[in-house]
Amino acid sequence: MRSTLHWLRNTTLLEWLPKHSHLLGNKDALFISGMQTNALPQQNPVTQFIYARRQEAKSLDTAVPDYVVLKSDEEWVELVLSFEQQITW
Repeated sequence: MRSTLHWLRNTTLLEWLPKHSHLLGNKDALFISGMQTNALPQQNPVTQFIYARRQEAKSLDTAVPDYVVLKSDEEWVELVLSFEQQITW
């Protein structure tokens, strides 16, 4: 089974899940960026890890939920490279 990083840039997590949750494998993760980071629910709706860039989270009006793993720019690059494939939504 391949590992995939699903990068949500143009849709919120709660909009994406009903249509695409069947694509999430056990080794997959979600990366949330841009304004989508502002639209995260208070409780994690998936069992996979959810990541965001620390710099983007600092610029938000609201706090990022505790389940989101924040990554520096360097860690973000390493994260992307650690997955076999990436899909941008």
